[in-house]
Amino acid sequence: MKVRVIKGTNQIGGCITEVKSDNAKIVIDFGEDLPSQEKEVVIEKPMIEGLTTGKASYDAVFITHSHGDHIGLINYILDDIPVYVEEKSQKIYELLCDFTRKEAKVNTKRISFEEPVTIKDIKVTSYIADHSSYNSAMLLIESNNRRILHTGDFRNHGRKGKILESTLKKIGPVDLLVTEGTSFGRDEIEYDTEEKITEQAIEVFKKYNQIFLLQSSTNIDRIVSFYKASKKTNKTFIEDLFTATITSYLKESIPNPITFKDVYVWTPLKYRRKNEDFKNKYLKPLEKFSNSKVVFQDYSMMVKTSMLNDIKMLKAKGAIVNACLVYSMWEGYQEEESFRTFIDNVELLGIDFKIIHTSGHADIKAIKELAKITQPKKVVTIHTLNKEKSKEIFKNAVSLEDNEEIEV
Repeated sequence: MKVRVIKGTNQIGGCITEVKSDNAKIVIDFGEDLPSQEKEVVIEKPMIEGLTTGKASYDAVFITHSHGDHIGLINYILDDIPVYVEEKSQKIYELLCDFTRKEAKVNTKRISFEEPVTIKDIKVTSYIADHSSYNSAMLLIESNNRRILHTGDFRNHGRKGKILESTLKKIGPVDLLVTEGTSFGRDEIEYDTEEKITEQAIEVFKKYNQIFLLQSSTNIDRIVSFYKASKKTNKTFIEDLFTATITSYLKESIPNPITFKDVYVWTPLKYRRKNEDFKNKYLKPLEKFSNSKVVFQDYSMMVKTSMLNDIKMLKAKGAIVNACLVYSMWEGYQEEESFRTFIDNVELLGIDFKIIHTSGHADIKAIKELAKITQPKKVVTIHTLNKEKSKEIFKNAVSLEDNEEIEV
């Protein structure tokens, strides 16, 4: 097999990896670039011959998870090329598109964990991974007695962290490891666990009557962490409509308004102006779980940057008396205008600002465990700004540039 990183050897997010055998050619992940201090991201159609333009020459695309920098551009893939996505990741992606008025690719194929998919002479098997996106996957690609593991984004300090070791032992040794290296530019050797995040949140929540939580709605682990902190500090837990829609779909043991009697829904003002189709699909099924009285109690509420007017309204009604905005996302998002404007305006309302966060990505400890168990003959690091550090961790690290090819 041959592997080419079309994009991702010198950036975090927006990675595209090509794997080619004697008879087949597939792509792993197809997402948007993340914003940075150096550039403003403009989403446009990637021009890749045989994948997004011209005659289809790829046999399949596999998506590791529902974050926009991994799935966000799949609507540009030629219709003749099947796109494989895990069922719940696909649904979360579709919901995000519905709420942001983005065109979604709906004719995708489902892939289930540990059930191989054969594409000509390539076999792809997905394994569940711990990450800040629900049901993320690692992908084992096999052909001609060669084995490649593409980790996608992963970690071992989340609520599924304990499965990393057992999953990697199932996979076993590989010929090539393609792994994320997001943490290579950071100082921490080991990140805080979600349990530690809950402890930190409890200490902050004790000091305030109202807590506004600015976090990703797809970071289910963090929702659980903040829900537990809310329970410990006697605060009513309120999810914005988008978050409540996701958690109500996933249900299971995830805090959601349908099966949790102490979880309520807040419908942001912007959604009340939506058309009737949207209201019938999303507002009405959850409106019975709204209760305007709960904002006059101590509460924690999940918010979005588009909810500044909601917060101003709550302030005017006397529903905010001693409040804090907790930021729990990648720090780089604060450089975006929408985030900066929101945070600045919230602080002008007399609401304190705190950061409680842990990474959704593998720390150095997890990376070393990965190397120890899979014993790769060669390693290529993507999803990083510091790929040279991989040589300090992996004895068989190969430093590639975008569009360079390596043979396995």
